[in-house]
Amino acid sequence: MAKFVKFKINNATAPGAGGNWGGRDVLIGVDDIENVSDVVSGAGAYSVVVTLKNFVGLTAAAAQVSDVGQTAGTIGGRILTLTVSTSVSAAVNPTAVTVDGNMPSQSIVRAMTANPGGIAASAQLGLDGGGVRATDDQMFWSGAVFSSVDDI
Repeated sequence: MAKFVKFKINNATAPGAGGNWGGRDVLIGVDDIENVSDVVSGAGAYSVVVTLKNFVGLTAAAAQVSDVGQTAGTIGGRILTLTVSTSVSAAVNPTAVTVDGNMPSQSIVRAMTANPGGIAASAQLGLDGGGVRATDDQMFWSGAVFSSVDDI
């Protein structure tokens, strides 16, 4: 089994622009992944939310904890949000994926259980739509953003 899952990020953002630039690899430890879920917006944009096992401290709550007299703190979790496109240079929403195995999250699950012969397995996306090579488009990871949330 792989120790890391690798995501090849493809977009037209230059490295000097900062932030979510393309042409890079993002590695996540397999043991750090708690959950993987697909998100499809009303506009048809696909993304995957990878919930990581690490907890983080967030802004302290304003209220006092009455029984001990200390300021209540809030803990949260780390997530990685990966966006999907059918273009390596523009944000193009995939055609509705109708094959369960082609949902973007499933490429991560396959990479997590792969036996790549090395320490990293790539999460390679499949085709959009019905998964027919002649009529459907290849999907790519177009962005990767780490963040902290307090609602998981």
